[in-house]
Amino acid sequence: MTSVRDYYRENVTWVGSLDARLTAIADIVVTRRPARALDLGCGEGVLLGSLTSRLPESHLVGMDVVPPPDGARWRAVTGDITTRLPFADDSFDLVVAGEVLEHVPDPDLLLAEIRRLLTPSGWLVLSTPNIVGWANRVLVPLGIQPLFTETSSEVHLGRRWAALGQGNQVQGHLKVFSHRALAEILERTGFTVLRTRGMPGEFPSPVDRVDRLCARFPSIASDLLVVARPAARVPDSPAPRRKDSRPPSRRR
Repeated sequence: MTSVRDYYRENVTWVGSLDARLTAIADIVVTRRPARALDLGCGEGVLLGSLTSRLPESHLVGMDVVPPPDGARWRAVTGDITTRLPFADDSFDLVVAGEVLEHVPDPDLLLAEIRRLLTPSGWLVLSTPNIVGWANRVLVPLGIQPLFTETSSEVHLGRRWAALGQGNQVQGHLKVFSHRALAEILERTGFTVLRTRGMPGEFPSPVDRVDRLCARFPSIASDLLVVARPAARVPDSPAPRRKDSRPPSRRR
């Protein structure tokens, strides 16, 4: 079985240019002017490359299983983000997790680790695809496999047409989120969501016009961009119920 490290080294899943989503994230980071910032799943460092010129005084760190490019002007850490992260508590004022949460087998662990790394007044900037975005609301009733989901470990299936990705290499999506599920897992792991913003996906013209319009409404946007902060405490969550469990019967 292919390891996480080998899979992501062999499959290009990162963004190679500063698109609308990364530009929005960069603007958010610059506004907060963190002294220490971490980009988890940074790929080849497109976002960090932009931030180095805009935040010359900040200590910028990127972590990924992919080795950093030559001449990177930020500190690179090569490693697996699905386990305990190799940083001390309260190490960063801001953490970016852009299009990462959907790739890890245990998002609860990753979010808990991010919370551990952040200072109490720190910021989390996170983005992930929206499983109930407008396109899937159209496609699923037509019997088409939802975008952002994968059935095969090798190739996209059930999409019917090449324009929807049929036959393309998969990207390793393990978990998918609606806007509501994303807010709930963040709350469950000890974050307070301050803002949720819709972002466009990748669609050809003229469908991209519809996509940009729908991005104004996070609940149906193709992608979600969240700004959150650590809550004062992690809430006490009830233990998950087993599928075969039954609520206690009422005595008559």
